[in-house]
Amino acid sequence: MTKSNKPLKVIPLGGLGEIGLNLMVVEYDNEILVIDCGVLFPDLHWLGLDLVLPDFTYLIENEHKIKGLVVTHGHEDHIGAIPFLLGKVKIPVIYCSRFAGRLITDKCEERHVKDKLFTYNVSAGEKIDVGQHFSVEFVHVTHSTLETFALAIDTPHGLVIHSGDFKFDEEPYDGPPSDKKRFKELGKQKPLLLLADSTNSERCGHSLSESSIGEELERLISESKEAVVVALFASNVHRVHQLMDIAEKCGRKVFLSGRSMERYVQIAIEENYLPARRDMLHAVEEINHFARNEVLVLSTGSQGEARSSLQRMAKNENRWLKIQPGDTVILSSRSIPGNEKAINFVVNSLFKLGAMVHYQDTNDVHVSGHAYQKEQLELLEMLKPRFFIPVHGEFRHLNLHARTARESGCVSEETFVVENGHVWSYEPERDVATLSEAYAVTTGRLWVAGDTEGSLDASEIKSRKAAARAGVINVNCLVSARGSKLAKTPHVILTGFLCKESTRAKIEKEIATACEEAFENFYADNPEGMTKEQWVASHARRAVRRYLDIKPLIIVSTVNI
Repeated sequence: MTKSNKPLKVIPLGGLGEIGLNLMVVEYDNEILVIDCGVLFPDLHWLGLDLVLPDFTYLIENEHKIKGLVVTHGHEDHIGAIPFLLGKVKIPVIYCSRFAGRLITDKCEERHVKDKLFTYNVSAGEKIDVGQHFSVEFVHVTHSTLETFALAIDTPHGLVIHSGDFKFDEEPYDGPPSDKKRFKELGKQKPLLLLADSTNSERCGHSLSESSIGEELERLISESKEAVVVALFASNVHRVHQLMDIAEKCGRKVFLSGRSMERYVQIAIEENYLPARRDMLHAVEEINHFARNEVLVLSTGSQGEARSSLQRMAKNENRWLKIQPGDTVILSSRSIPGNEKAINFVVNSLFKLGAMVHYQDTNDVHVSGHAYQKEQLELLEMLKPRFFIPVHGEFRHLNLHARTARESGCVSEETFVVENGHVWSYEPERDVATLSEAYAVTTGRLWVAGDTEGSLDASEIKSRKAAARAGVINVNCLVSARGSKLAKTPHVILTGFLCKESTRAKIEKEIATACEEAFENFYADNPEGMTKEQWVASHARRAVRRYLDIKPLIIVSTVNI
């Protein structure tokens, strides 16, 4: 590993100030190491988008520097954007666990970029060189999915540790506890920088063990006399395993409902992370061949996602299982901020159908996969880094984690609260760390809808909100060849308006008249320097406000004839 007086840089491109979109760059000289590349699942705020991606501009501009991408674990907010990145940037190799590698391969196959993917499977305790300047050790930590790693990155200027998503579960349902022994050994190397998971920095104390919810889940399932549905994150293979064991004890068969649930369980079985219990696992299509008291369904949709398996059950639209009075539904997950309304709709609908619904507020049916304050402090105490950056969380999470670090005295120099696009630099000549004051690197969000993707700016969000909230007005103008006169009165179409038919007709007529006058008087009356379409739209807006106190999206189109 060569060393010079050039600075070491850490640049978050996503995941700071938000939950999801995790994408981090560690840069030295002419080499870049990328850490994770995840998505954000849109809530109702995003109005119909399928996925949100981080902006890849910096990686595209510096593609020649990229030496590899390391993956901490296989959750969507850490790997979901990889196929989209590979469509734009060449990544020499992706270092990941065997389980995450299978998930990434499947995703790349779906997006038709598998030919651009090269993965190298790593195990806990393994250390690999990435380029000339980086050496990465994968340290086992417990989390709510399989094979989760913290990263110990040797750089020319010292050790950088990235916690990944972690908790200190002393009694995990599968596998060993987090490798605290190794963290203590790494602490003796006096790490230069620690980046650590802030998701649960609002929660005092210590997170509960995954094993701790087994008793309550078993009680609820064994006491039910009818069908049982458990909604959970499909990636939580530890809990799937626990539920399969409970089903066996209670004499129930397990049915998987939801595409992602089927996919995760299939991969886990194929890779020997789950036992292949063919006598107990059945296709959901076979559910009506069994008595209802033999049925345990593992379902997607714990966040109330549109078109998910659980939401279809709540609407009584699921093809294979109709919820009946006496059925038990368990939401074995937390509510991700922003999803509360969707989840409440599902819970209320299930109660209305006669189900008994249990969730985190009513029963101990879920534990978090992220460290609470006590565990965050314990990691700081073991490592005692010179510098500290809280990561993975909204700004309140980052600031509270920073406060824990400052009050602990475990950080020997400075704690930084960083935003996406800021550049943290360690300058060896001055032996100081600095943070760029401005957004030195391009960051942002891209959207995905079906097979289409693009940039997402504030004006587009505003337009989508206006259309959803107040409807759309289309004003179609046929213009004479010279472009200065209308060939006929504008044709007005109102979409999504909640008003009486008689009022609708009046509004359409009023808008058409106003737009006609605006068009004819454009050159004489337009003092603001608007385009013709903007001028006509402003008059349409005034016309509609005479009838309704709303601000719809107005689209004016002109066609020359």
